[in-house]
Amino acid sequence: MVNLDKTLLPAFLLALLICAPALGQGRDFRVKPKESSLEVINQVGTIRVTAGAPGSKKVQINHKKVSGDAKIDYSSEDDKKIKVEVTGKGTVDFEIVVPPSLDVDLLSYKGAIFVSDLTGDIKARITTSGNITFTGMRSKKVEAHGSTGNVSFTGELQDEGRYTLKSFSGRIDATLPADSDFRLSASTFGGVIDLGGFAMKFERQTNQLVEASSGKGRASVKLWSQEGSIHLHRKP
Repeated sequence: MVNLDKTLLPAFLLALLICAPALGQGRDFRVKPKESSLEVINQVGTIRVTAGAPGSKKVQINHKKVSGDAKIDYSSEDDKKIKVEVTGKGTVDFEIVVPPSLDVDLLSYKGAIFVSDLTGDIKARITTSGNITFTGMRSKKVEAHGSTGNVSFTGELQDEGRYTLKSFSGRIDATLPADSDFRLSASTFGGVIDLGGFAMKFERQTNQLVEASSGKGRASVKLWSQEGSIHLHRKP
C-alpha cells in the first residue's frame, strides 16, 4: 500500500481531476411516444440518435463535453416536449436513445448528425459544415437540410410519406428498396443526377432537373443540391 503525505493529498487529487477524461452526463425522461417529441440544439459536435426497444417509453440522453465551456440545458413540458439546448462556446457530443416512434428535431451549427432505425417524424439541420446520415429508417416524414456537408438516407418509404433531402454544396444519396413506390423531384445546378437503375416514368428530364415516378408515386421524394450531385441507389 502506498502512503501519501496528507499535505500532498489535495494536490494529488487535483492532478487526477485534470488528467482524467471528461465523463459523460445526461438525463432520462419518461414519455408517451405518440404524443411526445424531442428537440436538440447543439453548437458544435455530434448528435447520434438511435432507436430503443419496441414499446420503450424512455428517452435516454447522454452528453460529453469535448472542449470549451458550453452549457447544456434540459427542459420538459409534462414529458411531452423534451428540449436540450447547448449555449456558450465548446464542443459537445450527444448519444441519445429514444422510442422508435418518437418525433425528433435536431439542429447543429457544425458537426455531424446520425439517426437510425426510427419510425417517427424526423427533422435534421446543419447550418455550416457536417454530414447528415439516416440509416434503417421507416419514418413517414424525413427532412434534412445541410450546407457544405453530405446528406444520405437508407430506409423504406411509407405510403403517403414525405422525404426531403437538401444540401447546398454536398452530395445527396438515397438508398431505397428496388420495389419502392415514389414520385421523385430531383434538381441540381452544379452536379449530376444518377437514378441508380430505377424504372421511371418521366414528366420532366434535363441535366439539372428530373420529375418522374417509380410505380404509382405513393411517396414523395424531393432531392436538391445547388452544387453537389444526386444519387439514387437500389437496395435488393
